[in-house]
Amino acid sequence: MSTVTSRVLAASAGRDRVSDAVKALALSLVIVGHSLAWTITADGRVINTLDEAPWLFPVTWVVQILPLFFLLAGDRLRSLARDPTADGAYRRLVRLVSPVLPLILITVVLAALISRLGPAPIAAAAGIIPVQIVWFLGVYLIAIAISPLLVRITRAWQFAALLLAIAGVDLLRVAVNPALGWANIVLVWSLFVALGMQLPRLRTLRPWLCAFGVLASVAVAIVLIVQGPYSAALITTTALPGLTNLAPPTLVLASFGLAQVFALMLAWPLLERGLARDRVWVPVALFASRAMGLYLLHLLFIALAIGVLLLATSGASALSGAWWLTHAIVLSVAVACAWALAPPLTRAGAWLASALGHMAGHGGRHVLSRAPVGAVLVLAALGGVNLLLISESGVGSIVEWRRVVAIPYLPVASIAMLLLIVGASACSANSAGQHGRRQPP
Repeated sequence: MSTVTSRVLAASAGRDRVSDAVKALALSLVIVGHSLAWTITADGRVINTLDEAPWLFPVTWVVQILPLFFLLAGDRLRSLARDPTADGAYRRLVRLVSPVLPLILITVVLAALISRLGPAPIAAAAGIIPVQIVWFLGVYLIAIAISPLLVRITRAWQFAALLLAIAGVDLLRVAVNPALGWANIVLVWSLFVALGMQLPRLRTLRPWLCAFGVLASVAVAIVLIVQGPYSAALITTTALPGLTNLAPPTLVLASFGLAQVFALMLAWPLLERGLARDRVWVPVALFASRAMGLYLLHLLFIALAIGVLLLATSGASALSGAWWLTHAIVLSVAVACAWALAPPLTRAGAWLASALGHMAGHGGRHVLSRAPVGAVLVLAALGGVNLLLISESGVGSIVEWRRVVAIPYLPVASIAMLLLIVGASACSANSAGQHGRRQPP
């Protein structure tokens, strides 16, 4: 057995191989989707590839498997949901948010530099594109905040009620105000987190029931698109008519996500047998170990590559030979750079969290010790909301007030709030470690 193999097996001992593999697949498909989603036109504009080739929308049904990411994230949240006072909850919050802080700060600097050296549209894009990706973490933190409620959703009628609420929000989005649709960014993804908390029960479903669930859920999604007001694409695009299905998510995405859940339950035994072989698992585990870093960083390098291409070349027709070659090169370079910088990003985030925790010092520990039970859930909610604001409006012009879905947003204030949250959480986690308190299972 090689040294690398033995180290990977030792590091991944006790982990659920199927869960890690599916989460890594979900993140990698997002990276591939983003690498194909842009096209530079002959007149120097950057557009969505679907704008030139709307008939490609079925590809979005292949690359959009984030429902499975939230399903498996929910499985990991089960213990925290049942005991939000556990000391490890603060440590988990630090581990989730700290890698994002260097990315946000880099984007602030990048946007400021480009605003002085380049055109205003490019500077504006530089302040948004690299941090758009953090929306998923914002949703995850909100799911942590409401996890004690989600873990109580155990019966079929409760999940059906959640689906009805999602449908009701879509109706309000169409009939009253499009901004109301953003309520589904919590409802849709919470559906899958809640399902993930019941994963052991889901895995006992009979194969015939899972197969029926796949067919029925896909059929519902198709009927909603054909007869309803929804776009046929499962990403945000104006290339096809209808309500976009990702930002904010819709009943269509929820229905198709349910089909993915049933399909995963069908495939789980087969995946388990395949990944039980170490020669299959080791490369998967190596990729999974950096999948989150790749996910966080890939848009930064794709954005930089697009900027270079705008300055150096003219556009190529979508799906032409030159287009495919350009996108293959950009994807390869972006993944290679993100792979190399993912560990330094994690270390920088950990160092920053440690420094913030020490700055909070005794005063921070005193405040948190007197905070209400479950204060970590409040910190998670605040962090989630601020990350959603950052992902939607970016961090360019950090001292400029703006509104995001009717919420006042000042980038520098949101960044400061995230620093405070990480500092307070790190302070509490350090205190727990010093006193040798128990860790969650």
